[in-house]
Amino acid sequence: MERCSQLAPDDSGVWKYLGNLYLAKGRDEEAVRCFERAVQLTPQDAEGLAYLAYAYGKLGRAEESRARFGQALAVLAQAADPAVVWLTYGKALQESRRWEESRSAYNEALKLDPRSSEAHFGRAVANENLKNLVSAVADALAAIEENPVPRKDAYLLLIRVARLQKDPVKAESYARKLADIDGQEAKKKEESRILSDLLFKAEPLFLQGEYVPAAALYEELVTRTPQFYEAYFALGMCYAHTAQLPKAEEAFRKYLALQPLSADGHASLGLVFLQTNRMNEAGSELERALEIDPGMLEARKALASIRASTSGVAAALDLLLQAPNPEGEWEEDYYVLLVSFALAAKRTPEAQKFCKSGTSRFPSSDGLARACGEVK
Repeated sequence: MERCSQLAPDDSGVWKYLGNLYLAKGRDEEAVRCFERAVQLTPQDAEGLAYLAYAYGKLGRAEESRARFGQALAVLAQAADPAVVWLTYGKALQESRRWEESRSAYNEALKLDPRSSEAHFGRAVANENLKNLVSAVADALAAIEENPVPRKDAYLLLIRVARLQKDPVKAESYARKLADIDGQEAKKKEESRILSDLLFKAEPLFLQGEYVPAAALYEELVTRTPQFYEAYFALGMCYAHTAQLPKAEEAFRKYLALQPLSADGHASLGLVFLQTNRMNEAGSELERALEIDPGMLEARKALASIRASTSGVAAALDLLLQAPNPEGEWEEDYYVLLVSFALAAKRTPEAQKFCKSGTSRFPSSDGLARACGEVK
């Protein structure tokens, strides 16, 4: 994210985002630096002013915090999301234990965004401390309902309130739900550990060409996490390298279902079709790969080979010459194809040109020497 701020030094949104990341990590001084830069860029941005005010408060700079919140509220009508300003203000007041004022700020936030889980929870805390326990429960339940993931903090508040109300049945019910959340979190952590371990074992095996054991690990990975698209691609490569082409096709199709704009995925599937003599399907996939990434030389070579048999060698040669890559990226076999197709198309001057440039770059190439041996 620091790099983003370097790439876009005049984007106040980047500085605000970076400042909030630092706040989340407890790096308050760095957060202040980011918010000050954001406010310098957009002095009338209510959100930026509110974030800066909150960060000042975290550092004990109370007077500056109050002044910046005053500025934020003064330009609230111009704010893109005024609820965020009130929410930030309520949070600062709450941390100063100014419960009545924080509740008022959260009220304003909820008028603007009635489904804000953070505002509901903030108001629940204020109500708890103001001894308005019925309202605290209602807001805590609303915070849970509106949040996409379980809120442990809201359940803890509900347990505290139930105990204050001397209602052990509700306290036990909320405690069970909290225990369920803890259990789910522990399960996710364990699953994450297992997946990391599988990936840690699979990747070096793949890089070492140990495709059979690597495939077994990638199979387990995709079974456990069906949305892990990178594993499908690696699995397809393992199967392609071990001549298990139907399985390779299936893996690449699953990968493309999750990553339809992957040039590598379309090219790899096209090469599988090419190996099974499904030329029309191979051509379609390779064409799609080149539409997405015209610089894929391997896909271009494979498609040129198909074109040579379907549309003629002149069309195949033209396809190779349409590559946007500089000649310095052409490999030895690219020159061999260029020379071979130029000769077959009776375009001798081009064949001579590619022989000269190719042999100067690959003087020890036997394949290129054989192809150029036909050039007169």
